[in-house]
Amino acid sequence: MSAIIRGGTSAVDADVDSNKNLQVTEGLPAHPAAGGFYTVCGGPAGIVAAGLAADVSLFAMRFAAGSTRKAYVTKFRFVMSPATLGAAAGVAGSIGLQRFTAATPSGGTARTANELAEVLATATDMTSIQDLATALTVTSVVFGTEIARSRVPVFVASAGWFEWIFEPLHPVVLNAGDGIALRTRVAMAATQTWVFDYTCHWYEK
Repeated sequence: MSAIIRGGTSAVDADVDSNKNLQVTEGLPAHPAAGGFYTVCGGPAGIVAAGLAADVSLFAMRFAAGSTRKAYVTKFRFVMSPATLGAAAGVAGSIGLQRFTAATPSGGTARTANELAEVLATATDMTSIQDLATALTVTSVVFGTEIARSRVPVFVASAGWFEWIFEPLHPVVLNAGDGIALRTRVAMAATQTWVFDYTCHWYEK
């Protein structure tokens, strides 16, 4: 037995592919009537200091407390490259993504989100996005669960680069007033300094 799903107002048919994924004629997810699909990218101009302490916030974005939508984070990409090499046998640091709420981090460079479907551009409710190579101010911010974590390698011989991609099977859901931050979780390696860039993907509806 088979069935065809047809939009009542659009008259567009839907199908299921061989991997059991629902597909519409255009092959793209439906654009929300209120919301959309967004990215933000950045990277502080400064250099992250050697031996940076644990629990320092380097990037943060917060969903507007008055939003009537939810935000669904689907991917986060982090790339770092050393500016000063680390010491042989140095202890690698760790970086992670952590939830927060209650207040908005401040003090960094503000970034602007990009709507992927520009012809359908709807302003994002992710109204506060910033990064800083030293430490964002997190007064009154309440940090919650850690979502993901990665070690940051120690470069001792050549100035290569390191990439970490977090792409969950289910989006990270942010309700109104919730945020997500990139933070050091274990102190960074002694002597090694570094720079970084990131890109975050999410949708709102």
